[in-house]
Amino acid sequence: MPLKIIHHHHTEVMGSGRVLLSSPHVESSRRDLQTRQIVEEAALLSKSWAIIAKEGKQPQEEDKARLEESDFDKSVQALVGENGIKCILMISGMDEAGIAIKSHQNDSESGEILEIIRSGFEPHFTINPNAEPAGHRVASSLVNNQETINSSNHPVQIIQLELGPDERGFQKDHIVSVMADIVGLINWKLGFLESDQRGSRVLD
Repeated sequence: MPLKIIHHHHTEVMGSGRVLLSSPHVESSRRDLQTRQIVEEAALLSKSWAIIAKEGKQPQEEDKARLEESDFDKSVQALVGENGIKCILMISGMDEAGIAIKSHQNDSESGEILEIIRSGFEPHFTINPNAEPAGHRVASSLVNNQETINSSNHPVQIIQLELGPDERGFQKDHIVSVMADIVGLINWKLGFLESDQRGSRVLD
């Protein structure tokens, strides 16, 4: 059973590979619970790293919310620097149907990783290129700190995945399975060959 480290504002799942699954704090808490479960289950299935924000019990004051984000971001930076993470998949929810895939880089490696993600999801789910952002805090937190994250000895791709209500609901188990396979393929692309720990499954 992978090790889980419980912090005050978030939980870390210890894994292996070059991919970190992230469920950061978002402005709308109603989207959080199912997304956190998806991130944790996908991390356990793929034996990858994950960092999962805890649910706020009540509306957060601005200073407290900023403190939680700072604590979360520092933990992300530590995981990236200590474990050779090269790709962060930020996963959140949205009100619209389908899956939105957003990259904040424009280079060949990012394009190849985006293609892995799209080709993994497209046979089974609807890709929604026009979806509105799920929560400004999701985009601002890690993305605005990308320069700091990239100050580790290697560039880090940050890709945001936003899941619609059905994908977080009755399709959750299928999302988890496909996402775990996608993590394995990204690991292979990034040169982490030991990511075949789960067996020889392919996207189906």
